[in-house]
Amino acid sequence: MCPGGQPGSMTSHDVHGTPTARRILGAAAALATLPYVTMKIAWLTGNPVGVTDPRILEGAGMPVMNAITVLLDLCVVALAVALGSRTALRFPVLPVLLPAWVATGLLVPIALVSLPMTLVLPPATATGMATWVHPMVYGGFTVQGVCLLTAFALLARDRWGARVTTHHRAEGAARPLLRALAGGGAVTAAVAAGLRVVGGWGSGDPVVLVPAVVTAVLIVIGVAGIVGLTAGRPGWPVAVAAWVGSAVAFADGLYATATTMGATELAAGGGSPATGVAHVAGLLAGFALAVAGMLSMSGPGAALPGAGHGVPDEMRVQSPVARSAQG
Repeated sequence: MCPGGQPGSMTSHDVHGTPTARRILGAAAALATLPYVTMKIAWLTGNPVGVTDPRILEGAGMPVMNAITVLLDLCVVALAVALGSRTALRFPVLPVLLPAWVATGLLVPIALVSLPMTLVLPPATATGMATWVHPMVYGGFTVQGVCLLTAFALLARDRWGARVTTHHRAEGAARPLLRALAGGGAVTAAVAAGLRVVGGWGSGDPVVLVPAVVTAVLIVIGVAGIVGLTAGRPGWPVAVAAWVGSAVAFADGLYATATTMGATELAAGGGSPATGVAHVAGLLAGFALAVAGMLSMSGPGAALPGAGHGVPDEMRVQSPVARSAQG
């Protein structure tokens, strides 16, 4: 939930080793994509490495989904390179925030739930995959998540640290919009979280219930973070809660929608109607909460996200809403 910056947002952190740390983390994240991308390319070229039941690759939507996931991992590489760049502090805001936010929503649940459950539970025999595939895939995603999000956190500290820790309240024309987005997003998120738990409980399967509960908890944490931001309470814990919770809500719904529309094996028996509604509600809620977070942290004197392409944040032009609020 980081808006355009303000004077002083470039701190001395960037001079004392932060770019080097970001470059190392970015390189590690990029390298962690190699096993997954290699396997997917093998599938696309007709080599079913790691597949024990070739039928799972025969669905009409699987080649498209495999190609999309390869492209997504290439986006991870591009983001990793961008975060490690010496010019990262001068990049336009949205091209940095948007992919980092979506990556947060996709990778955090894998690190918190998917990898631990894969390592703890006995290997499933009905997945059509070799037993090493899921640990390799989820392990790679977890490394990507840890490295990528740590690099982004360092960039956010250097670029928006002062704004995150400063009290802000939206004024003027932005205030009614903020209330509508935060209120509507919170209600929709509550529906999504509740239905995720209902769907997981109704499955009778702990493998389904545990991820559903963790997702619901993260969504609720996101709502709490947005409530804190809209109330003008600054601080990293509030901002991180809003960032992670809104991202998880959005990405959970986005992934489920993509696999369902793609008619792949990933969507086969894809859950109860409650779970389906939860995914759609989460997609909408995550977007609304994210926009509310951006507005609440912008406040008077902030720049429009993405304005001032290629220039430092403190040199960007004030938004019209901010000018009208001050005038």
